[in-house]
Amino acid sequence: MGRWSRLLLIALGSAFAVSCTPTAAGPELPRPPQPQALAPSTTLPPTATTTTLDERTLLTNGCPTEVCLLYRIAAEARWSDGVPVTGDDFMATVAAHQSPLNSDRNPAYDLVAAVDAIDPKTVRVALSERYGAWQSLFSRLIPAHVDTLDVSAMPTTGPFVFGQWVRGDRIVVERNAEWWSETDPLTSSPRGPVDEIEFVFIADTEELFDALESGEVDVAALRPDADILERLDDIGESVAYSVSSGPFWEHIDFHHEDEMLAQGWVREALDLAIDRQEILDNTVRLLTPAVSALDNTIWMRSTTDYEPHYQDHHDPQAAEQLLVDNGCVREDDIYNCAGRPMSFVWLSTNDDPDRQAILEIVRDDLAAIGVEIVPNLRPPSDFVTRDVLFGGPDVWQLVNFSWRAGPDPSMSEATYLCGDSELNVNRYCSPEVENMVSIAGSSMDPLQRAAAFNQADDLYLSDRAVIPLYQKPELMLWSTEIAGPTPNYGTSTDMWNVASWTGSTSIAVALPSEPTALDPLSTSDESANRILATLLYGAFGMDPSLNQVPVLIESVEVLER
Repeated sequence: MGRWSRLLLIALGSAFAVSCTPTAAGPELPRPPQPQALAPSTTLPPTATTTTLDERTLLTNGCPTEVCLLYRIAAEARWSDGVPVTGDDFMATVAAHQSPLNSDRNPAYDLVAAVDAIDPKTVRVALSERYGAWQSLFSRLIPAHVDTLDVSAMPTTGPFVFGQWVRGDRIVVERNAEWWSETDPLTSSPRGPVDEIEFVFIADTEELFDALESGEVDVAALRPDADILERLDDIGESVAYSVSSGPFWEHIDFHHEDEMLAQGWVREALDLAIDRQEILDNTVRLLTPAVSALDNTIWMRSTTDYEPHYQDHHDPQAAEQLLVDNGCVREDDIYNCAGRPMSFVWLSTNDDPDRQAILEIVRDDLAAIGVEIVPNLRPPSDFVTRDVLFGGPDVWQLVNFSWRAGPDPSMSEATYLCGDSELNVNRYCSPEVENMVSIAGSSMDPLQRAAAFNQADDLYLSDRAVIPLYQKPELMLWSTEIAGPTPNYGTSTDMWNVASWTGSTSIAVALPSEPTALDPLSTSDESANRILATLLYGAFGMDPSLNQVPVLIESVEVLER
């Protein structure tokens, strides 16, 4: 699979899952003032250790590039076969990702120029350029002392080891008797009594609920709809559940290569006319009444770095006045602006009742100010193509779909870049936004990086590049006999803290589908991710607020020339 295809499938996963169960022309726009570029980081991340000046100078001078990462591996960290985790494992991980035999390669590892073991528990990683998402490297460590990437034959660093795979039925993982930690590194909670996890494959929702109520399944996760939440009203007291905001966020895009939508005042008029709160009331709030609108396109609401940048300002009168003030003339029910009727093609998928509701609300809101919407609804398989979603303004002018918010913003940086960017569906281009995204992408300091991304998002939304709507809800269910299950959309899995679960020694977890493989180098298979989360740990893990927590390392230090 090519890099573009892999990124697109990751980012647009929701377009295929919208109704599944666990399943230019025109004058230049006025621009905000040029933001001040952030200075290069001089502050070490919170996880850094303090070296003496002489040690730091020696280590920095030994770095063959402008920036290195110095990892200090936890002294007790070891593989399930008793072999200590060392710098050799960091080398093996880079080699595996950089191998031409790796068909699903992560391009971030191409930035690793060298890996040097300072001593068995200290490793220096040289980067060919500053890389803001450096904490996402080494999220799963590969053992150096075995010559295989077959998870069934590999030792592990997590609380479990591979047990068996009964094709078409289940995958079993068993307690790692040699696990190196007495607590769950991500939560600091004592290790729980779970000895075995059985992952079973259940695609049918009714079958899943029956299995939960009968006790055949202890844990499940799926995307809820009205029918599923209605079923929750009748579920027995033996099953607990949590409905939370997930990683898929719904939005409306303007096509910025359209000669009318390239005008800031046109986007402002449409934005003023669309009642975002009514959209929420008739879609996501039918499932989760207390949910808030999403006001950021980079950080989701549950994350530490979330800042609201979009403000609701529904005002149909002001919207229509903008059209009049810019010389538009109403002809019958539609305004004509500069010789063009204010009629726009609306692209979306045809299989999601929420998107149908959004279409109807937007169509009525815009009709009230003399703007026409012409629906172009496609099946998901046809929607996510270069000719359709990435088509020109002759294919669509407004589009409604979902992005997947990755566990790190680097996965979606291309959304904000000018030119024929891989993910820039709406063709928005702002040198100021691109500059701030570039600063964020090269900032080694997590706090400065987050600030740069938030500046970029503020500029992006102030210019009405898109209208963010809401995060789609995710549902997690578990047996009340178990304590500890907690949603964590950033890791794409509910298994992130399974080491600390209590209440049972054996747990059955429902997966919506059987993994095609347990590939430790890939993160594209959600079912595989949930299993691999119990087996392979890395330098960092991610908590529910998307904070990076040291796991196999004691600390890391950024060395910059």
